[in-house]
Amino acid sequence: MTATRGWAGLCGAITLTAALAACSASPDAPDPVRATAPAASNAGLGDAPSAAAPSSPSGPPRAVTAAHFESPSGNISCYLDKSGVRCDIERKTWQPPPAPGDCKLDWAAGLSVSRADEATFTCAGDTVLGAKDKLAYGQALRAGDFTCTSASTGMRCENTDSGHGFMLASEEYDLF
Repeated sequence: MTATRGWAGLCGAITLTAALAACSASPDAPDPVRATAPAASNAGLGDAPSAAAPSSPSGPPRAVTAAHFESPSGNISCYLDKSGVRCDIERKTWQPPPAPGDCKLDWAAGLSVSRADEATFTCAGDTVLGAKDKLAYGQALRAGDFTCTSASTGMRCENTDSGHGFMLASEEYDLF
């Protein structure tokens, strides 16, 4: 009987803690990530913008020191800090160029741009997919000179100092 009451008390405490956490969440807090990968495709997202037609955020970018985030669709995840930004993509219909001879890891699972370099395809043995925070469409984050803007048409990230960056979407990509 004591064990039953102990479990009931523990379950009640967990339920109360979860309810309080949900009620006390900041309205500015990002939506929680889904526990499983999304089953829907990105077919309805439309055409990705070209570098000549950047997405306009609905306000100034929110300043961060570093951020690990994903698009609302969950298809694109990025890591942004003051030294650069990398975004990986789970599902895409485009084909990257051939891997360079010196890339012995996974080629073109995403794009990146750093402080002194032009945007490029990634050659990496890891991934930034699976971020817990979502960057809502129309919202932007900034770390130092690097800004990422989320749009239903794709993720646009750039070094605002050099002008180098990329746009990444399931239908296409653009390096600039």
